[in-house]
Amino acid sequence: MCGIAGVFAPGRRLGVDALNVMLSSMAHRGPDDLGTQALASAQLLFGHVRLSILDLSPLGHQPMTLADRKVWIVYNGEVYNFREIRAELETHGWRFRSDSDTEVVLTAYCQWGLDAIKRFRGMFAFALWDEAKGELHLCRDRFGVKPLYYSMRNGTLAFASELKALNLAGHTDRGIDPISVLEYLQYGYVSAPRSIFADVKTVRPGTICSIDRSLRLREREYWSAGELFDGQAAEALRQELRALPEEELLDRVEGSLQKAFEYRMIADVPVGVFLSGGIDSSLVAALLARRSGLRLRTFTIGFGASEFDETRYARTVAENLGTEHVEYIVSHQAALDLVAEIPSITDEPIGDSSLIPTLMVSRLARQHVKVALSADGADELFGGYARYAYCGDFLDRSSLMKALYRLSANIIEQLPPALISSAYSISRAGGPKFAAINDKLRKFVRMTRAHEPFGAYEAAISEWSAESASRLLARRPQDPTSACAAFDAVVGTGVRDQFMHFDMTRYMPGDLLTKVDRASMFVSLEAREPFLDHEAARLAAALPLSWKIRQRQNKYVLRRLLQRHLPSSLFDRPKQGFSAPIAEWLRGPLREMLMQELAPARVRAVGILDAVAVQHAATEFLAPRNRSVSPAGAWILLQFQQWAGRWLRGQAGIADRRMEVRADSPSA
Repeated sequence: MCGIAGVFAPGRRLGVDALNVMLSSMAHRGPDDLGTQALASAQLLFGHVRLSILDLSPLGHQPMTLADRKVWIVYNGEVYNFREIRAELETHGWRFRSDSDTEVVLTAYCQWGLDAIKRFRGMFAFALWDEAKGELHLCRDRFGVKPLYYSMRNGTLAFASELKALNLAGHTDRGIDPISVLEYLQYGYVSAPRSIFADVKTVRPGTICSIDRSLRLREREYWSAGELFDGQAAEALRQELRALPEEELLDRVEGSLQKAFEYRMIADVPVGVFLSGGIDSSLVAALLARRSGLRLRTFTIGFGASEFDETRYARTVAENLGTEHVEYIVSHQAALDLVAEIPSITDEPIGDSSLIPTLMVSRLARQHVKVALSADGADELFGGYARYAYCGDFLDRSSLMKALYRLSANIIEQLPPALISSAYSISRAGGPKFAAINDKLRKFVRMTRAHEPFGAYEAAISEWSAESASRLLARRPQDPTSACAAFDAVVGTGVRDQFMHFDMTRYMPGDLLTKVDRASMFVSLEAREPFLDHEAARLAAALPLSWKIRQRQNKYVLRRLLQRHLPSSLFDRPKQGFSAPIAEWLRGPLREMLMQELAPARVRAVGILDAVAVQHAATEFLAPRNRSVSPAGAWILLQFQQWAGRWLRGQAGIADRRMEVRADSPSA
């Protein structure tokens, strides 16, 4: 895992010093080595900071080229099947100097061209320069595990693994994309190809951007998540799986996952597993420990008596599997101390409060290992979110039943939040329960008032409705329909498949994978996603829906697999994951910070949000009988203002960096 950067300015000679700011800003991504290279008569610069994982010797140094020096690469990530590809390349006469996957990626391009990328099984973002063709290729993995940003201004293209590298080196004028801000307010993230800045783009997952000497840019999609749900191959696999007896189907899924998980253990340094105690991470640990016979190191963090704490479950799973387990109970103060650091860590606003525990478990793991397996992607592939079931059920209902849903929602809306929390706790009688039940009910109420599929699902996934988010902006964008258009483009055999496809292409890369990348790389830890193997994903997507959601029980097939290795009592409970008690924080120790950041004068100084609307939202959130503003919604506002204070200051100052609604701003 590494950080990459580059500058391409055809017709101008560049000094290598132009990369220093970019690489210095990403030093945490690669503390083991640094390299730069001037190419194309110094009109192109490549830079690389290295976190050594495979082939720790100097032979893995980047930028890398082959003997003829005609093709160069800077590469971030891992291609797990590189040894199989290398063996095939050797039959074509190629010989290798190193044991690195970087050399294999470079050689594969020389043998097969850009089609080589379809052979790669892994996570990656790389830039490749072909001198003979005069082309620069920016490539990103299928699911978007690894980030890659680029800007094109004033006859110069610049790219980097992190937005801060472009920002600090002056490759953006910091004009805000209003559609990105609206998306962030609603969902807490910005999805590709946009970034928060209007003149910086993100390479889409599964895409190659090719740039010639005239800076003409062409996009080529080599893979799409839609292939998992639609087309002849997907339908043929669905039919094949439907015909299998239950145990054979379970064996098929388990074998596919085991292979994907074992690939993610390939490294020349110690590897561990993030263990939350939930289904996904427990299955990763179980298959590796029980079926593969590996002695694992597992890591978890918790918040003590909080409703979000799952350390006892993780500890029991670790004891059952015999892992070398390390856990850490986070003090509230230690977690709160990180809040002020978040804008510097993320460099683009991220409204997901679980960034804090993800950062803390990454720090814990980094004390013992250099690579850790996470478990993101299982929910999107196997129907893991409760909203897939309850939103899908609502849309399936008759008009009469939907009217009854709305009636129950009207009743719920009139009940005091404190009463709901107390009644829910009593009803669960001390057993496992959903955290933040009032927030989930708030979304249920909004969902019942929707009249079409996207409206219902938007209510389930957004913290602010489109209308509410627009009111929070000082200037509203002209075309705020990008999320709706994205939903119209998803495919699947039913609305639940469409929900999963939507999350796989927006929420997962925009939020989950960005969060894990920034948190882990900030502490120089490589995080790997074992569920996000495109071959295993192909099988998962083709499973009949009844193997994902059965009688409102989500991830049914994963539960059945886990029962082969662990008692069901260890994981048969609502999903928590590495979550944070932000309601408690924002109404307690972070209350003063919240009020300061959302104060009218501060909001007006930034000039992006509407000071009156934001002040009303803050007051409503802190009110004892608050119904309309969730803790996550308040957190999103706080994080945006903190981010703006960090990244829009300087140069001309905050007041001169107000939102610019540009004619060339993307609307989709």
